Amino acid sequence: MYDETKVAIIIPLYNDEANIARALESAVAQKQPEGIRFEVLVVDDGSKDSGPEIAEDYARRFENVTFLKMEQNGGPAAARNLALQATDAGWFTPFDSDDIMLPERVAALLAKAQAGDFDIVADNLLISSSSAPETVSRHLWPEKPQGDVPLTTALFVTRSYDVEMERTELGFLKPLIRRRAVKHVSETYQSDIRFGEDFELYARLLADGAKAVLTDPEGYLFVVREGSASQRQGADDHRKMALRGREFLKRDGLGAEERAAFSGFTRYSEREWAAWTAIEAVRAKNLMGLFKAFTISSSASLFVAGNLLKAVGGKLNGKTRPVGSAT
Repeated sequence: MYDETKVAIIIPLYNDEANIARALESAVAQKQPEGIRFEVLVVDDGSKDSGPEIAEDYARRFENVTFLKMEQNGGPAAARNLALQATDAGWFTPFDSDDIMLPERVAALLAKAQAGDFDIVADNLLISSSSAPETVSRHLWPEKPQGDVPLTTALFVTRSYDVEMERTELGFLKPLIRRRAVKHVSETYQSDIRFGEDFELYARLLADGAKAVLTDPEGYLFVVREGSASQRQGADDHRKMALRGREFLKRDGLGAEERAAFSGFTRYSEREWAAWTAIEAVRAKNLMGLFKAFTISSSASLFVAGNLLKAVGGKLNGKTRPVGSAT
Protein backbone atom coordinates (compact mmCIF):
# COMPACT_ATOMS: atom_id res chain seq x y z
CA MET A 1 0.00 0.00 0.00
CA TYR A 2 2.75 2.43 0.96
CA ASP A 3 6.18 2.72 -0.64
CA GLU A 4 8.84 2.69 2.07
CA THR A 5 11.47 3.89 -0.40
CA LYS A 6 9.70 7.27 -0.33
CA VAL A 7 9.71 9.93 2.38
CA ALA A 8 7.22 12.81 2.35
CA ILE A 9 8.30 16.13 3.87
CA ILE A 10 5.02 17.93 4.60
CA ILE A 11 4.85 21.73 4.94
CA PRO A 12 1.56 23.46 5.82
CA LEU A 13 1.63 27.08 4.66
CA TYR A 14 -0.42 29.93 6.07
CA ASN A 15 0.52 33.59 5.57
CA ASP A 16 4.26 32.97 5.79
CA GLU A 17 5.70 34.63 2.70
CA ALA A 18 8.70 35.77 4.74
CA ASN A 19 9.93 32.26 5.52
CA ILE A 20 8.54 29.70 3.05
CA ALA A 21 11.42 30.03 0.57
CA ARG A 22 13.94 29.38 3.34
CA ALA A 23 12.02 26.28 4.45
CA LEU A 24 11.75 25.00 0.89
CA GLU A 25 15.45 25.58 0.27
CA SER A 26 16.32 23.38 3.24
CA ALA A 27 13.74 20.76 2.20
CA VAL A 28 14.98 20.39 -1.37
CA ALA A 29 18.59 20.38 -0.10
CA GLN A 30 18.00 17.19 1.92
CA LYS A 31 20.50 14.55 0.82
CA GLN A 32 18.71 11.44 -0.40
CA PRO A 33 20.22 8.03 0.39
CA GLU A 34 20.67 5.70 -2.57
CA GLY A 35 17.39 4.06 -3.52
CA ILE A 36 15.29 6.56 -1.51
CA ARG A 37 13.17 9.38 -2.91
CA PHE A 38 12.21 12.46 -0.89
CA GLU A 39 8.96 14.23 -1.79
CA VAL A 40 8.22 17.76 -0.59
CA LEU A 41 4.53 18.61 -0.33
CA VAL A 42 3.48 22.19 0.44
CA VAL A 43 -0.17 22.75 1.32
CA ASP A 44 -1.50 26.30 1.26
CA ASP A 45 -4.17 26.72 3.93
CA GLY A 46 -5.89 29.86 2.69
CA SER A 47 -2.99 32.32 2.75
CA LYS A 48 -3.69 35.96 1.96
CA ASP A 49 -0.08 36.87 1.13
CA SER A 50 2.33 35.89 -1.65
CA GLY A 51 3.50 32.67 0.07
CA PRO A 52 1.53 30.39 -2.28
CA GLU A 53 3.11 32.01 -5.36
CA ILE A 54 6.57 31.37 -3.90
CA ALA A 55 5.69 27.74 -3.21
CA GLU A 56 4.21 27.28 -6.69
CA ASP A 57 7.46 28.59 -8.19
CA TYR A 58 9.42 25.93 -6.32
CA ALA A 59 6.99 23.27 -7.55
CA ARG A 60 7.66 24.38 -11.13
CA ARG A 61 11.44 24.35 -10.66
CA PHE A 62 11.88 21.20 -8.60
CA GLU A 63 10.52 17.85 -9.75
CA ASN A 64 10.08 16.52 -6.21
CA VAL A 65 8.10 19.53 -4.93
CA THR A 66 4.30 19.41 -5.09
CA PHE A 67 2.05 22.38 -4.34
CA LEU A 68 -1.46 21.74 -3.03
CA LYS A 69 -4.20 24.12 -2.00
CA MET A 70 -6.95 23.74 0.59
CA GLU A 71 -10.41 24.81 -0.55
CA GLN A 72 -10.74 26.76 2.69
CA ASN A 73 -8.67 27.30 5.81
CA GLY A 74 -8.73 24.11 7.87
CA GLY A 75 -5.69 24.31 10.11
CA PRO A 76 -2.38 22.41 10.04
CA ALA A 77 -3.90 18.99 10.75
CA ALA A 78 -6.27 19.20 7.80
CA ALA A 79 -3.48 20.53 5.56
CA ARG A 80 -1.19 17.64 6.47
CA ASN A 81 -3.98 15.14 5.84
CA LEU A 82 -4.44 16.58 2.33
CA ALA A 83 -0.72 16.11 1.66
CA LEU A 84 -0.83 12.51 2.89
CA GLN A 85 -3.78 11.79 0.61
CA ALA A 86 -1.65 12.94 -2.33
CA THR A 87 1.31 10.60 -1.75
CA ASP A 88 1.98 6.89 -1.29
CA ALA A 89 5.19 7.58 0.63
CA GLY A 90 5.76 5.01 3.36
CA TRP A 91 7.33 7.60 5.67
CA PHE A 92 6.48 11.22 6.44
CA THR A 93 7.80 14.02 8.57
CA PRO A 94 6.10 17.33 9.42
CA PHE A 95 8.05 20.50 8.72
CA ASP A 96 6.85 23.98 9.68
CA SER A 97 7.16 26.77 7.12
CA ASP A 98 9.19 29.00 9.43
CA ASP A 99 11.71 26.34 10.48
CA ILE A 100 15.02 25.09 9.01
CA MET A 101 16.53 21.64 8.47
CA LEU A 102 20.18 20.83 7.92
CA PRO A 103 20.84 18.75 4.76
CA GLU A 104 21.62 15.40 6.45
CA ARG A 105 18.72 15.40 8.91
CA VAL A 106 15.99 13.35 7.22
CA ALA A 107 18.46 10.78 5.91
CA ALA A 108 19.88 10.34 9.41
CA LEU A 109 16.41 9.78 10.89
CA LEU A 110 15.56 7.26 8.16
CA ALA A 111 18.82 5.35 8.67
CA LYS A 112 18.12 5.03 12.39
CA ALA A 113 14.53 3.93 11.71
CA GLN A 114 15.67 1.25 9.29
CA ALA A 115 18.51 0.02 11.51
CA GLY A 116 16.32 -0.29 14.60
CA ASP A 117 13.02 -1.11 12.88
CA PHE A 118 11.47 1.95 14.53
CA ASP A 119 8.06 3.34 13.59
CA ILE A 120 8.91 6.78 14.98
CA VAL A 121 12.32 8.44 15.14
CA ALA A 122 12.46 11.89 16.73
CA ASP A 123 15.47 14.08 17.33
CA ASN A 124 15.89 16.66 20.07
CA LEU A 125 15.13 19.94 18.32
CA LEU A 126 17.48 22.92 18.19
CA ILE A 127 15.73 26.07 19.42
CA SER A 128 16.45 29.43 17.82
CA SER A 129 14.61 32.74 17.43
CA SER A 130 13.20 34.64 14.47
CA SER A 131 15.79 37.37 15.08
CA ALA A 132 18.65 34.84 14.68
CA PRO A 133 17.12 31.71 13.11
CA GLU A 134 20.41 29.87 12.54
CA THR A 135 21.81 30.55 16.02
CA VAL A 136 20.97 27.76 18.46
CA SER A 137 19.99 28.98 21.93
CA ARG A 138 19.20 25.60 23.53
CA HIS A 139 17.72 22.16 22.89
CA LEU A 140 14.00 21.45 23.07
CA TRP A 141 14.61 19.06 26.00
CA PRO A 142 17.64 20.66 27.64
CA GLU A 143 18.16 17.86 30.18
CA LYS A 144 17.72 14.94 27.80
CA PRO A 145 20.18 12.11 28.55
CA GLN A 146 22.81 11.80 25.82
CA GLY A 147 22.19 9.20 23.14
CA ASP A 148 19.07 7.27 22.22
CA VAL A 149 16.17 7.30 24.69
CA PRO A 150 13.21 4.93 24.22
CA LEU A 151 10.21 7.16 23.54
CA THR A 152 7.52 5.47 25.61
CA THR A 153 3.94 6.60 25.97
CA ALA A 154 4.47 7.55 29.61
CA LEU A 155 7.62 9.57 28.92
CA PHE A 156 6.14 11.38 25.94
CA VAL A 157 2.84 12.29 27.58
CA THR A 158 4.41 13.34 30.89
CA ARG A 159 6.96 15.56 29.17
CA SER A 160 4.25 17.14 27.03
CA TYR A 161 2.65 18.97 29.96
CA ASP A 162 4.77 18.58 33.11
CA VAL A 163 7.86 20.53 32.05
CA GLU A 164 10.25 22.90 33.75
CA MET A 165 9.91 25.74 31.25
CA GLU A 166 7.80 26.79 28.29
CA ARG A 167 8.62 25.25 24.92
CA THR A 168 10.33 22.16 26.25
CA GLU A 169 7.25 19.98 25.65
CA LEU A 170 7.87 16.86 23.56
CA GLY A 171 4.65 17.58 21.69
CA PHE A 172 6.71 20.02 19.61
CA LEU A 173 8.83 17.18 18.15
CA LYS A 174 8.92 16.77 14.35
CA PRO A 175 9.65 13.05 13.95
CA LEU A 176 9.95 10.73 11.01
CA ILE A 177 6.88 8.44 11.08
CA ARG A 178 6.21 5.12 9.36
CA ARG A 179 2.74 5.39 7.83
CA ARG A 180 1.74 1.80 8.47
CA ALA A 181 2.01 2.56 12.19
CA VAL A 182 -1.14 4.68 11.85
CA LYS A 183 -4.04 2.36 12.67
CA HIS A 184 -7.82 2.28 12.96
CA VAL A 185 -8.50 5.84 11.72
CA SER A 186 -9.62 7.40 8.44
CA GLU A 187 -7.40 10.48 8.92
CA THR A 188 -3.82 10.45 10.16
CA TYR A 189 -4.31 13.74 12.01
CA GLN A 190 -7.57 14.64 13.72
CA SER A 191 -8.53 17.56 11.51
CA ASP A 192 -10.84 19.22 14.04
CA ILE A 193 -7.81 20.00 16.24
CA ARG A 194 -5.86 23.19 15.54
CA PHE A 195 -3.86 23.22 18.78
CA GLY A 196 -2.06 20.11 20.02
CA GLU A 197 -2.67 18.09 16.85
CA ASP A 198 0.90 16.79 16.89
CA PHE A 199 0.63 15.69 20.51
CA GLU A 200 -2.60 13.82 19.83
CA LEU A 201 -1.10 11.93 16.88
CA TYR A 202 2.13 10.96 18.62
CA ALA A 203 0.34 9.91 21.82
CA ARG A 204 -2.13 7.82 19.81
CA LEU A 205 0.62 6.09 17.82
CA LEU A 206 2.57 5.30 20.97
CA ALA A 207 -0.51 4.03 22.78
CA ASP A 208 -1.21 1.82 19.74
CA GLY A 209 2.20 0.19 20.20
CA ALA A 210 4.47 2.12 17.82
CA LYS A 211 8.16 1.49 18.47
CA ALA A 212 9.79 4.87 18.96
CA VAL A 213 13.10 6.46 19.91
CA LEU A 214 14.24 9.99 20.75
CA THR A 215 17.79 10.72 19.70
CA ASP A 216 20.20 13.64 19.86
CA PRO A 217 19.81 16.62 17.48
CA GLU A 218 20.11 15.81 13.78
CA GLY A 219 19.57 19.34 12.55
CA TYR A 220 16.01 20.64 12.94
CA LEU A 221 16.03 24.32 13.91
CA PHE A 222 12.76 25.17 15.60
CA VAL A 223 12.43 28.93 15.10
CA VAL A 224 10.37 30.55 17.86
CA ARG A 225 8.50 33.64 16.79
CA GLU A 226 5.81 35.80 18.32
CA GLY A 227 2.30 35.18 17.04
CA SER A 228 2.98 31.65 15.82
CA ALA A 229 0.02 29.27 15.66
CA SER A 230 1.22 27.37 18.75
CA GLN A 231 0.87 30.57 20.80
CA ARG A 232 -2.73 31.26 19.71
CA GLN A 233 -5.03 29.25 21.93
CA GLY A 234 -8.27 29.48 23.83
CA ALA A 235 -10.80 27.59 25.91
CA ASP A 236 -12.08 25.47 23.03
CA ASP A 237 -8.56 24.29 22.15
CA HIS A 238 -7.98 23.06 25.68
CA ARG A 239 -11.48 21.55 25.80
CA LYS A 240 -10.56 19.37 22.83
CA MET A 241 -7.31 18.33 24.48
CA ALA A 242 -9.09 17.44 27.72
CA LEU A 243 -11.65 15.36 25.82
CA ARG A 244 -8.84 13.52 24.00
CA GLY A 245 -7.22 12.88 27.35
CA ARG A 246 -10.45 11.38 28.66
CA GLU A 247 -10.67 9.19 25.54
CA PHE A 248 -7.13 7.91 26.09
CA LEU A 249 -8.06 6.96 29.66
CA LYS A 250 -10.87 4.75 28.35
CA ARG A 251 -8.39 2.54 26.49
CA ASP A 252 -8.03 -1.05 27.56
CA GLY A 253 -4.61 -2.32 28.49
CA LEU A 254 -3.00 0.90 29.73
CA GLY A 255 -0.15 0.25 32.13
CA ALA A 256 0.06 2.03 35.47
CA GLU A 257 2.64 4.58 34.21
CA GLU A 258 0.66 5.26 31.03
CA ARG A 259 -2.56 5.74 32.98
CA ALA A 260 -0.85 8.09 35.42
CA ALA A 261 0.59 10.11 32.53
CA PHE A 262 -2.75 10.43 30.73
CA SER A 263 -4.51 11.24 34.01
CA GLY A 264 -2.05 14.03 34.69
CA PHE A 265 -2.36 15.36 31.17
CA THR A 266 -6.16 15.32 31.36
CA ARG A 267 -6.23 17.16 34.69
CA TYR A 268 -3.81 19.74 33.30
CA SER A 269 -5.94 20.23 30.17
CA GLU A 270 -9.12 20.52 32.24
CA ARG A 271 -7.50 23.24 34.36
CA GLU A 272 -6.39 25.09 31.23
CA TRP A 273 -9.89 24.69 29.75
CA ALA A 274 -11.43 26.13 32.91
CA ALA A 275 -8.88 28.92 33.20
CA TRP A 276 -9.34 30.06 29.61
CA THR A 277 -13.13 29.78 29.96
CA ALA A 278 -12.91 32.16 32.92
CA ILE A 279 -10.55 34.52 31.11
CA GLU A 280 -12.78 34.71 28.03
CA ALA A 281 -15.90 35.19 30.18
CA VAL A 282 -14.33 38.06 32.13
CA ARG A 283 -13.19 39.70 28.90
CA ALA A 284 -16.71 39.39 27.49
CA LYS A 285 -18.31 40.38 30.84
CA ASN A 286 -20.30 37.16 30.62
CA LEU A 287 -21.33 35.92 34.07
CA MET A 288 -22.84 32.69 32.68
CA GLY A 289 -19.60 31.98 30.86
CA LEU A 290 -17.72 32.39 34.12
CA PHE A 291 -20.07 29.88 35.76
CA LYS A 292 -19.16 27.33 33.04
CA ALA A 293 -15.57 27.43 34.23
CA PHE A 294 -16.74 25.66 37.39
CA THR A 295 -18.54 22.81 35.61
CA ILE A 296 -15.54 21.07 33.99
CA SER A 297 -14.07 19.07 36.87
CA SER A 298 -13.61 19.42 40.61
CA SER A 299 -9.84 19.98 40.36
CA ALA A 300 -10.34 22.55 37.58
CA SER A 301 -12.95 24.36 39.70
CA LEU A 302 -10.56 24.55 42.65
CA PHE A 303 -7.83 25.82 40.32
CA VAL A 304 -9.97 28.66 38.96
CA ALA A 305 -11.35 29.49 42.41
CA GLY A 306 -7.80 29.79 43.73
CA ASN A 307 -6.86 32.13 40.90
CA LEU A 308 -9.98 34.21 41.48
CA LEU A 309 -9.04 34.60 45.14
CA LYS A 310 -5.51 35.61 44.14
CA ALA A 311 -6.89 38.11 41.64
CA VAL A 312 -9.17 39.65 44.27
CA GLY A 313 -6.35 39.74 46.79
CA GLY A 314 -4.03 41.32 44.24
CA LYS A 315 -6.62 43.96 43.41
CA LEU A 316 -7.05 44.81 47.08
CA ASN A 317 -3.27 45.16 47.34
CA GLY A 318 -3.11 47.36 44.26
CA LYS A 319 -1.84 44.60 41.96
CA THR A 320 -3.53 43.05 38.95
CA ARG A 321 -3.72 39.45 37.81
CA PRO A 322 -5.78 37.93 34.96
CA VAL A 323 -8.80 36.20 36.44
CA GLY A 324 -8.54 32.46 35.91
CA SER A 325 -5.00 32.73 34.62
CA ALA A 326 -3.25 29.41 34.26
CA THR A 327 0.15 30.92 34.95
